[in-house]
Amino acid sequence: MKSVLTGSMMAAGALFAALSISPSAFGQSSDAIPRTAEGKPDFSGYWNLPYMPDLAFKKEAEVPYTPAGAAAFKNHDAKDDPTGLCLPPGMPRIMHSPFPMEIFQTKNQVAMLFEYERIWRLIDLSGRGHNTDSGLTFMGDSIGHWEGDTLVIETTDINSRNWLDTNGHQMSDKISVTERMRRTAEGIEFEEIINDPVMFTKPWSHKNVLTTLKPSPGLPMLLEYFCTENNVDVGHLVSTKPSSK
Repeated sequence: MKSVLTGSMMAAGALFAALSISPSAFGQSSDAIPRTAEGKPDFSGYWNLPYMPDLAFKKEAEVPYTPAGAAAFKNHDAKDDPTGLCLPPGMPRIMHSPFPMEIFQTKNQVAMLFEYERIWRLIDLSGRGHNTDSGLTFMGDSIGHWEGDTLVIETTDINSRNWLDTNGHQMSDKISVTERMRRTAEGIEFEEIINDPVMFTKPWSHKNVLTTLKPSPGLPMLLEYFCTENNVDVGHLVSTKPSSK
């Protein structure tokens, strides 16, 4: 994969620091946050997505695996990482990837634009149900609603052609993802709840904070990045599949 210098990569230390959520980031006054003309919290702007290469944070014993989920993780091969082959990271992995994101927001829709592969994501707020006509896709179908000042996003119809993270946690096409986003003066509190009855015995949740992206001198906020351009990673991928002996 081509080495590309992005605003988020230049702030890698800040991304990892964001994984440790400070108590001061919570409990902010609702009057201190930006709001839309309709009075809803305004998520518009450029954001760093905290990189989470291992959703278990090296605590595998705490992952609520089903037998199938445990076997899938044990037998995965790192060289088969779909993103190493330039497949889209999909949902929910795109939300943990170390590239910046821009959000546009209207009354009936939230649009997330990702630097990673120039992928976009639309969350419908109109009140419609899930659109299942397109079948299973990498990004799935996302609809949202407000619970007070919290934006709740439900995503279904996600295919199983990617992994949950770089460390190789697997997913099935029965997965659904619930995200809860709350605007604060410092950023966005973000909770992700993964529900995959094939791989996990109960919902598996993760929390982090999205921080404001500050542009680097001479660089735009989002750069053009495509994995397929000068992808040199494939020849260096090394198998980690356990021996069958």
